[in-house]
Amino acid sequence: MMPARLARLRRFVPLLPLCCALLAAAVHMQAQAQAADEYAAKAAFIYNIAQFSSLPNMNGVARLCVLGRDPFGSALAALEGKPLGNARLTVLYPRSGPEALMQCHILYISASEADDMAALAEGARKAGVMTIADTRGAARKGVMLELYLDDRRIAFEFNGTAARGAGVAVSSKVLRLARAIY
Repeated sequence: MMPARLARLRRFVPLLPLCCALLAAAVHMQAQAQAADEYAAKAAFIYNIAQFSSLPNMNGVARLCVLGRDPFGSALAALEGKPLGNARLTVLYPRSGPEALMQCHILYISASEADDMAALAEGARKAGVMTIADTRGAARKGVMLELYLDDRRIAFEFNGTAARGAGVAVSSKVLRLARAIY
């Protein structure tokens, strides 16, 4: 009886790598879908916060920029042309920090730019640009809005000193939702 069972089990051994590969692919696809959902929610969150903010230097166009690696995929494309006060939102992908500070009203600083985050936040403050990041500790480094997931919901910390320095005003209704204000 034992040799017959072993013979049947041996037939399945060659299938183990395939099963493992399929399982790994399924886990990877689920992680990608969760990341896509997260960044779609963050894109909507950024737009909603911008609607309740006063940004300096907008003349008919509000430029939302992503500096560094773009984690949003196609989520920001849905925001293109949407109204933001008296302006229309457009999405740009500048190649450098100085270019972003010259072109943008809202600057999302990607995690790939974490080493330059404090300098970018300081430059944005001087240029009157709202800064947003989802890198832990970003608000303490001078970024105005630090986004993160908390129990599968978007939460944020707010750096009021940086916002005031840039001339960016965010509605008190929005600020009531902040998990921390600096």
